[in-house]
Amino acid sequence: MAANTHLIGDKETNNWFKACIGLNVTKEGLTNFLCAELQKVHTFVGRSCGNCPIENLIQCPTNPYCNKRKRNYCPFHKSQKPQPCPICDNVKHNIILHHRYGGPSWRNTRAEKWALNYWEIGKCYLPPDGYSSISSVQESDFNGLISIMLNCLHFQTCLSHLCVSPPPPDKQCPLEKVRQIGRDVRHTSDCKVTDADLQDYFKTLSTLLADPHCLQHDPSAIIACTRLSDLQNDRLPFEELGKLLKEVNQTLEEAKKTGKRFSEMAERTLSKHRRNWMLLISWG
Repeated sequence: MAANTHLIGDKETNNWFKACIGLNVTKEGLTNFLCAELQKVHTFVGRSCGNCPIENLIQCPTNPYCNKRKRNYCPFHKSQKPQPCPICDNVKHNIILHHRYGGPSWRNTRAEKWALNYWEIGKCYLPPDGYSSISSVQESDFNGLISIMLNCLHFQTCLSHLCVSPPPPDKQCPLEKVRQIGRDVRHTSDCKVTDADLQDYFKTLSTLLADPHCLQHDPSAIIACTRLSDLQNDRLPFEELGKLLKEVNQTLEEAKKTGKRFSEMAERTLSKHRRNWMLLISWG
């Protein structure tokens, strides 16, 4: 039996809830793809020695990491002094070459793990703040995954012109529009989405998940596309809706723990209607 996804009375606020769920569905649909492609990036950049911390590999001072408020003391390098390591320097150089803007987020990553953990390479392409404790693609949020796809040049070869033409940072780039959807939903001032905007959101997200180069035949992306369509057209079974609501609720709790905050209005709206969520979750 399909569930009525009108979780609350106001139509546009209900649309906002649908958009929240849609972002989570899209993130799940991209996870396996990101894992597979980041393993390829790991191969491309090479293997580090496995012993050098990131502080050893970054010259001092380097903005924005080094901020010497006290003479001869750098809070980023602390007791570590930059030491050349040809193996790790080569990996660092390749990470920079793969970054669209040449500015990897070094504070996110542990260079000691570069040799064996592809995710520590991937973290260099995340936003600079709030991701250092994230230990896997699965733990990252929607914004993190899309940021990797935008910042790491490898993904330019994985997606068709439908998603990366014109290329980032052009605001007309479809992948930039995907990231903007996440920002608009998360930082909303009124927690409302019009029918037209919701339709545009779902169309943009579905286009990404169905990209013909690598995602069109990806099992997880196919499932996510179907879920988006069912969510948009109120065809989700109660069990499925309950599961998705539970996942969104978990995502929100994890976001709070890592310091990633929604707008105050979004926080209040989510708190206000959480009882409805829990009721539906119990049905699921």
